[in-house]
Amino acid sequence: MPIDKLSSASAIIAAMRAEMSQRTERAQEKGAKRTESPEMPVSARGDVKVLRRQLAEIVRPVALDDPAAVRAVRPQVVRAILLWEFGPGLREHPEWQPMLESITRTLEGHGPHDAQFVQLLADLKR
Repeated sequence: MPIDKLSSASAIIAAMRAEMSQRTERAQEKGAKRTESPEMPVSARGDVKVLRRQLAEIVRPVALDDPAAVRAVRPQVVRAILLWEFGPGLREHPEWQPMLESITRTLEGHGPHDAQFVQLLADLKR
């Protein structure tokens, strides 16, 4: 499955970008100073094929007909995509864990995202 503008992964990445942008705006509105914490990396995208292989390894053992298994793998997939998109230095940002949890919750709370996520997993298992 190519990760392009028409893929379900693209929609998930777009949702993650939107969540990160909103978190940054909220922090700035609360008066957070940029000098207090490391800046978010702009982009450290790697090779899409590497991301695809990594995601395929993560989802290989997941039973797509088991909602609990799909829910359990979601944070791992989100983490892998974020680190691919923004680089491993993102883990050092003080908001890393809350951001990861917030994005995962956001994706779980929307029906269309759930269906796209299951489709992404199915595509990766092929």
